[in-house]
Amino acid sequence: MATIDHVVVLMLENRSFDHMLGFLEHPDPAFDGLLTGGPHTNPGFEGGPPVAATPNAKAVLPQDPNHEHDAVMKQLGVAAKPPYGQPRNDGFVADFERVGRNLDPQRFTGFLSPLVNRHLSHKTVSSAPLAGIGPLVMRCQNPANVPVLSHLALEFAVCTRWFSPVPGETWPNRNFLHAATSDGETDIDTRLYANPTIFELLEAHGHDWTIYHDDTPQVWAFVNLWDTPERHAKWHPFSTFAEHVKAGKLPAYSFIEPNHRPPLHTLDHERVIGRPDISDSQHPGNNIVSREAYDTFPDDANTDFARGETLIAAVYEALRAQPDLFARTLLIITYDEHGGFYDHVPPPQDVPAPGPARAGARLAHLILEKSSTAFDFTMLGPRVPAVLVSPLIAKGTIDGAIHDHTAVPATLRALFAPDAKPLTHRDAWAEPLHGLLTLDQPRQGDQLPDLSAFAARATAEKDAADATADAKAATGTTPDKVGDFYRDFLRQAEVVWRHLAERGGPETAADLLDSEPERAIQISKAFADAAERLRRQKS
Repeated sequence: MATIDHVVVLMLENRSFDHMLGFLEHPDPAFDGLLTGGPHTNPGFEGGPPVAATPNAKAVLPQDPNHEHDAVMKQLGVAAKPPYGQPRNDGFVADFERVGRNLDPQRFTGFLSPLVNRHLSHKTVSSAPLAGIGPLVMRCQNPANVPVLSHLALEFAVCTRWFSPVPGETWPNRNFLHAATSDGETDIDTRLYANPTIFELLEAHGHDWTIYHDDTPQVWAFVNLWDTPERHAKWHPFSTFAEHVKAGKLPAYSFIEPNHRPPLHTLDHERVIGRPDISDSQHPGNNIVSREAYDTFPDDANTDFARGETLIAAVYEALRAQPDLFARTLLIITYDEHGGFYDHVPPPQDVPAPGPARAGARLAHLILEKSSTAFDFTMLGPRVPAVLVSPLIAKGTIDGAIHDHTAVPATLRALFAPDAKPLTHRDAWAEPLHGLLTLDQPRQGDQLPDLSAFAARATAEKDAADATADAKAATGTTPDKVGDFYRDFLRQAEVVWRHLAERGGPETAADLLDSEPERAIQISKAFADAAERLRRQKS
């Protein structure tokens, strides 16, 4: 088997397999999309006619679909508690319609819950309902709208049974990627996690790692990854990724987190939504327009969604430009969870639970936590896209094995620390991925797709968006609040700020700013400045 010296993982946000790749025309009949089988439908809301999956999704939505644990269980059509029953994947339309009509406000439990629930109830009553949006969650992307992801899926390997580890939100699913557990969480809990991670395991076995990010990465949640000067120095801005590749400085494991910062735009949309240097995660909450604007929104507008494609292309092209390094690299592109979008493949129900949560991990929940039903972690969440890229992967490869995000730490252990014990029972179960690299010689030259045109879009988009941002600053139309989904990132950032301040670094000497967007920028800059200072001291 070929030697792999580098694994690069790029994880984007909140898109199901069918939503992104369901209508891809793959030549292999083993590809399980929406062009065969069926009917691929969901019941209409309250007895309405069935709604079929169609290839006409836009880059934007008038509402962020629900992806909290209890909602996902309804989307899958299973019971809230064991035994769950066989998933039917028939609740997507009804759940999204209920979101639009303000029928299912999130509830909280804990000491502060009465106050928070009263506030949310008032907010729900005062917000205008969006009736009739349920069918939008069945709209899937035409491959022409996701040319980079589609092209890589055709040219390399696509995993058709890669599921999110938890039927729930971003934090628990990303935590499984890093630690093979969510520490008992099914929804977002913004706290510091001390579960052992794959980064620390690799480090203990003599292999280095780097985290590339901009803005407020979710992986900040793992305090042990930045709580020493040596580890904090391993965090780099994404802009340095291509430089490191060119210089041959990639470590054994590189993790890339997209920029989550919401575009600062009004619902009366402009062709440029936000600035390309602030978000490219593809999170639906970063791509919201008014209901009136949705129907006429142009497919070629510069959106966070389109910038996610540019990000994928930029990572790929940085590697392709260095053939010797690329031949020893495996790039994994996936998404943390399905984001509430339709997928037709029921998730497995017989996977091993990772193990118990750490002692004391749930004490903070006595104060406040999202209300959700207890879960035993033996069922995976909905399917998400996963594309594996390497010159050693044959064109058109289909991987139909069952995976979740713990395939990543399982692969890293197999490649770099084969004698190491698994992090949890879940990554002990997971099947490594490097067996898909079956070619004796790496593909070269015109055997590899050229996506440089997509990667180059970033410069032109930035110029156009900077002009838009300047115009907004002059007219005072930039809002001073962030969207609801980003407040979880901001709460995590404030936890990080307090921890940095306790360490006494000069970057946290100033008071936090009042404006939410500016506060996020301030914390991100302080963290990055501290990392740069520590790198200089080390050198």
